[in-house]
Amino acid sequence: MKRHNELNPDELLNNAIEAVRAGGPNSEAVAASAERIADRLGIAMPSQAAVEQIRSCEDVRALLDAYRKGTLSEARSLLVKAHLGDCGACLRVFREGSKAATVDWSAPAASRRPQAPRNLRPAFGWALAFSFALLACVAFLYRAYWQVPPGVRAEVASIDGSAYLITDGRDRKLAAGDTLGEGDRLRTNGASRAVLRLSDGSTVELNERTALEVGARGRNMTVSLDGGDVIVQAAKRTSGHLYVRTPDCRVAVTGTVFTVNSGIKGSRVSVLEGAVQVSHSGIHSMLKPGDQITTSDNLAPEPLEEQVSWSPDRQKYIGILAQLALLEHKISQIPLPGPRYSSDLLPRVPADTLLYVSIPNLGEFLAQANQIFHDQLSQSQELQQWWAKGHNNTEQLDALVTKIHDISTYLGDEAVVVGLKETSHPGFAVLADVQKSGLAELLRKQAADEGVADKFIVLDEQSLPSAGATANNRSAYALVRPAEVIFSNDLGILKELNAQLSAGASGFAAGDFGKQIAAAYDRGAGIILAADLHEMMANAPAHMAVHSGNRAARMANSGIEELRYLIAEHRETNGMPQNRLNLQFSGTRERVASWLAAPGPIGSLDFVSTNAAAAVAGLSKDPKAIADDIIAMTAKGAGTSGFDEANSKLGINLREDLMANLGGDFLLALDGPVLPTPSWKAVIEVNNTSQLESTLERLVQVTSAQQQGPKAHQVAIDPSDSNGQRFYAVRDVTSGAVVANYTFSGGYMIIAPTRALLMDALKTHANGTSLGRSAAFRALLPKDENENYSAVAYQNLSPVLNPLLQYFSGESADALRKLAADSRPTVICAFGQQNRIEVASDSRLFGFDFLTLGALLERNKPGHKLVVQ
Repeated sequence: MKRHNELNPDELLNNAIEAVRAGGPNSEAVAASAERIADRLGIAMPSQAAVEQIRSCEDVRALLDAYRKGTLSEARSLLVKAHLGDCGACLRVFREGSKAATVDWSAPAASRRPQAPRNLRPAFGWALAFSFALLACVAFLYRAYWQVPPGVRAEVASIDGSAYLITDGRDRKLAAGDTLGEGDRLRTNGASRAVLRLSDGSTVELNERTALEVGARGRNMTVSLDGGDVIVQAAKRTSGHLYVRTPDCRVAVTGTVFTVNSGIKGSRVSVLEGAVQVSHSGIHSMLKPGDQITTSDNLAPEPLEEQVSWSPDRQKYIGILAQLALLEHKISQIPLPGPRYSSDLLPRVPADTLLYVSIPNLGEFLAQANQIFHDQLSQSQELQQWWAKGHNNTEQLDALVTKIHDISTYLGDEAVVVGLKETSHPGFAVLADVQKSGLAELLRKQAADEGVADKFIVLDEQSLPSAGATANNRSAYALVRPAEVIFSNDLGILKELNAQLSAGASGFAAGDFGKQIAAAYDRGAGIILAADLHEMMANAPAHMAVHSGNRAARMANSGIEELRYLIAEHRETNGMPQNRLNLQFSGTRERVASWLAAPGPIGSLDFVSTNAAAAVAGLSKDPKAIADDIIAMTAKGAGTSGFDEANSKLGINLREDLMANLGGDFLLALDGPVLPTPSWKAVIEVNNTSQLESTLERLVQVTSAQQQGPKAHQVAIDPSDSNGQRFYAVRDVTSGAVVANYTFSGGYMIIAPTRALLMDALKTHANGTSLGRSAAFRALLPKDENENYSAVAYQNLSPVLNPLLQYFSGESADALRKLAADSRPTVICAFGQQNRIEVASDSRLFGFDFLTLGALLERNKPGHKLVVQ
């Protein structure tokens, strides 16, 4: 006799069924239960139904013939119907007996009176033809777009470290040459990399701790990224797409190079070549080279170089980006045309002009820039490879530059873009003086050569009135007058400007907005951008101007609605740039607009050394007054605000205990080496040191008490003394790590990651050798009448690069070394006046590609170590 554990599963199942049957209720219990169910269903219960029990499939099958004929009682029919819905074997017997394709789940109906037969052949023929056509379409769509094609999905091209194939709940270590099928999952271990070659020719590089699957549906392939980082070089294809899916987004491509990161915060997609479409949260975005998108507001953008820094081919990627940055830097060195001190177009633009942009004639500038591009292209193999992929040949670029240069020879020294006030939509046009005849013929010839003569229509004053009869909504127009030319895609705007130019002065230059622009010309115009922000916001389309009540109230309380004009200027004098921006308000700056204080000495700069790579310092109005503004802007019902909620949660009064103890002088700087830990420091003016320290102690106690769960981190502040100076260390009690250090000196609180950096800051302040007092820094400040500023932003990243170049080799190091040599420190200053905010800089703001720094720095954290060549 078999023991219990020797029985096969079928025998165990049969024994269990018999045991259940043996323990079933007796006939009296069944009859009573049947009567109760019949009463609830409202049906009659024949007496025999309580006796003739249905115990097995054999009992049901014995009733199938009567069920087909409709002679069973209503109760029996319901029981048989229910059984057929649960038992596949009895359902097959029922179908075979009735020779029907489907089961009629409704109660058998009475037979209908037979009708006279009709000729069904034509209808049957059409129905059959339609059925075949429908089946053919379904088969085609299934095979083309949904059918899972057989075969291998991907092959492992290389592995650096270890990677595993996870299938059927088992792990198998992979090696180069192994393949992945549908549903197979690949995972790389820590400090490991892998490269996959997909069946469509695409390649996917996997960073460490990355998990993904590769699948196919018809002509499409999908890489499902569960987590980690990948660099994808999508193959060009004539049909279908390559998709990369993360838990919160989908990327669709046909042939490009891009990166995808998927982590706990969300996903990040960056494009190096080509274009990709990213869909997430119902939003569809098209990204081009250099673009980046994240799926979460908490996930900040990251330099593109950082996205590829882990790849073995990073030198190729970084080299391309470095060459492009070097090209941009060289082009920025081309001098722009000289300043213009007047404009004959300014007095004649329409009086309702809301946007005025004056640009110098850049035809010669573009020709020189194109020549620099050709020179750089001939010298850089990396740039040649980048240009050869996904770009047209240089002949098209040359042709475009030649056309623009040819047109520029007919024009005056400036072109003006005007935006006019319109009731339905903004209207834009470009105006320029014409200095010689023949422009209309040139424009017609260029349009004919391009095959767009029907879309780019060249008009004169005689043909303009009748142009509306043949107007095309997609047409662009050029109106060539004896002394001016107007370009626009709006025929109405074209006619309005033509009438205004013929009438002479419009009065615009004599108005308040026009006077602001005229003053910019008096200073010498290079590029002028002027906008009447107040009128633009007032005349915004209805769908843009509608806000919820709370949002509109917050906007009104913020003080931003009092913005009047924006005047931005860029000019070059003796080869030196001058950049000015002026934000003007209708009256005294209020609320958020007033937070930038009036110019004054910025004492926090005295704690920053001359070795600083970057620093941002500024003055704000009294932090206690800022708290009042925030309370007013976040006010809710019954006079409560977000501050009240925070005070209740933290157990302190943020306005009185925290903000009232702070001054309005602050600074954030990168001052010192960037490895192994970035040498950042923050400096904040303090009014009452002891009260602020007491508030910080209470904040730490409250936040630590609120931390719960296995991932909770308790924080403590540990004071200590050294050479008569008291230092404080903010320590994570759970891990034991010191999060930050701070101390107080001279009315300021200095915060840094290490005590050594605090001591350096104190020494710099005591010796008077700070950045703010250095001659090199002061030489960078704008040449104007201001002895002080409200805010200062400084960068000098070049010295930071040289020590880091040892971690790179080959052409990448050479390109970055050139960038470091060409870069120059820059300073941007801002000053707040009663009714305006001005920003000024005499530095070349774009002489250095800030993204390049990301290529030199690997994150100093687990899983992101610096790779030494």
